[in-house]
Amino acid sequence: MLETLAQGGRMSLGRWVMALVWTIILTLAPCIAGVAAVTAVSVIGDFVFVELATRCDCYEPLLVKTPVAVLAAMVVALGTYVLAVRLGERRWPSELAPASAIPGLGFGIILAVLAFGLLMGVLVLSGDVVWRSPATVDWRWALDGSSNGALGGLLVGLAVQGGGARLATQAFGPVVGVVLAALLASWLVSFGEALPPLQWVNVALGGAILGLFWLRYGRLWPGLGLSTGWGALSGVVIAGYPVVDGEDTSIYEPWQGHLIAWLRGTGGPENSVPLLAGCVLAVAFLAWRARKEGCFSDT
Repeated sequence: MLETLAQGGRMSLGRWVMALVWTIILTLAPCIAGVAAVTAVSVIGDFVFVELATRCDCYEPLLVKTPVAVLAAMVVALGTYVLAVRLGERRWPSELAPASAIPGLGFGIILAVLAFGLLMGVLVLSGDVVWRSPATVDWRWALDGSSNGALGGLLVGLAVQGGGARLATQAFGPVVGVVLAALLASWLVSFGEALPPLQWVNVALGGAILGLFWLRYGRLWPGLGLSTGWGALSGVVIAGYPVVDGEDTSIYEPWQGHLIAWLRGTGGPENSVPLLAGCVLAVAFLAWRARKEGCFSDT
C-alpha cells in the first residue's frame, strides 16, 4: 500500500481510488474506535462509579469516570491507527515512535497552552470575556469538558495528520497534503452540526497548521500534543457548569462582554476574530519555515 501511494509518475485512476479509500479508512477507523471505546467505558462507568459514589455517600468517584473513559478511548484510537498501518502498509508506524512521544507531545502541549493563553488574554483584556467567580462554578463539569475536549483534539489530530496530510503528501505532494488537512479538519469538526462561517474558517486553518506540522517534523506527536492540549483547554472554557444558573454551561458571565456571544455554546474561543488573525499568522510562518527547510520541494 505505502509503495503504491508513494510511487512517482502520472496519477492513474487506480492510484487515485486506492489513495482515497485508504485515506478514508485511516481517517475514520481510529475515530470510530475511539468514540465506541469512550461510549462503552462510560456505560460501564455509570454502574461502577455510581455504585462507589453511593456507597461512600460522596461524588469523588464520579470525577474520574469521564477521564478514565477518555484515557481508554485515546489508547484504543492510537492502537487502531497502529494496527491499521501495520495491516495496510505492512510496517510499524515510525511516525508514532514511542521514543519521540514525550518530547513531541510536550512540545505540542506547551504551544497549545501559550497560544490558548494568549487568545484568552486578548479577549479578557479587550473586555470581550468576563469570568465568573470561581466559587460559583462547579468544576466537575469543567473536568468533564476538558477530558472530552482532549479526546476530540486527539482524534482530529490523528485523522488530519495520519490519515490526511501524510497520505496526501505521499501520493499527491505537500501542497495537496496541507490543503486536504485543512478541509478534513473542517469536515470532522462540523460533522453533524453547522458551524458559523468564522469558526469553520478557523478550524480549517487549524487543520492546515496540523498539516504543516506533519511536513516539518515527520512525526504525529507534536501535532497531537497541540490539538489535544487545545481541545482540553477549550473544553474547560465552554463546559464549566455554574451552580447559580443551571441552564448555562460556562465559566464566564454569559451576558457581559462585547463579543461574549462568540464564546457561547459549542463554538467557544474558536469562533473569534483574534483566533482568525492568530491562525493566519501561524499558517504563514509555518509555511515560510517549511519552504525554507525544503519541505515543499519535489522528491
